[in-house]
Amino acid sequence: MNTLRLHDDFDPRGATALVVSFDGWTDAGSAGTTAAAHLVDQFPSTMVGEVEPDRVFDFRDRRPMVPIDDGRFGEITWPAITLHRVDLPETSLLVLTGAEPDFAWQELGDDLVELAHAVGLEDYVGLGSVPGPVPHTRPVRVTTTSNDESLLVRFGRAHEKMVVPGSAQVILEITLSAVGVRTLGMWARIPHYVAGDYPAAAAMLLRRLGEHLGMAVDLDELDQEALQHSDRLADAASESTEVTSHISALEGAYDADAAEDTGLEGPLPTGDQIAEELERFLRNR
Repeated sequence: MNTLRLHDDFDPRGATALVVSFDGWTDAGSAGTTAAAHLVDQFPSTMVGEVEPDRVFDFRDRRPMVPIDDGRFGEITWPAITLHRVDLPETSLLVLTGAEPDFAWQELGDDLVELAHAVGLEDYVGLGSVPGPVPHTRPVRVTTTSNDESLLVRFGRAHEKMVVPGSAQVILEITLSAVGVRTLGMWARIPHYVAGDYPAAAAMLLRRLGEHLGMAVDLDELDQEALQHSDRLADAASESTEVTSHISALEGAYDADAAEDTGLEGPLPTGDQIAEELERFLRNR
């Protein structure tokens, strides 16, 4: 393998599914990486591999963090992509997560194909999130990409035809799909006016993952964070009649189009405009 280094004691322990999430533009609100971290933290897990950082990162873009204490350098924290085996009561998963690589996307895909053949992986699941014209006052929607028509029907496909900039995660899904692994990319839609983490989206991704793989995930902590986050957004929005009217317009479009996402009409604000209003309020708090 060129980029993925498996530990000497690597043991997949019967894992048949690989879950992948990277940060970056397909991780709006950190929903995918939060969900992946929740899996690793909630269940017994073992780090069984990692991606070689020198092979995949531009350190001028993702500079390693170096502590200085009284003039002495401490331990360097490098950007990382780790592979964990997560042991659930029902099954085991391999979870690959971390910073989106800058380089060697195709090589990493080839390494995962080799891993899939060696381990007998049957499923790939990507966890991600993208901003969209949706209100924070409604349940998070998840749209999917897949090479399995039944999964698209079950979990909801994106109906738009579009060409988008690729991400490393998308390239890995396409690469594994081409060699016969069943793939499912889950993409939570989060409000384009909300900055920072969006725990409701992470919780919804994990709910859908549990439905897909037949496993139970404790979401009490994430659900509580999501409720508190929603309360803060409601307080912020209530300070501006302009913001509340715009959110009401998003709610109307959401309710009228519960089955599928479509474009919105009318003089809606940009995400930057609403975000500026909310961030101004939160700063004043």
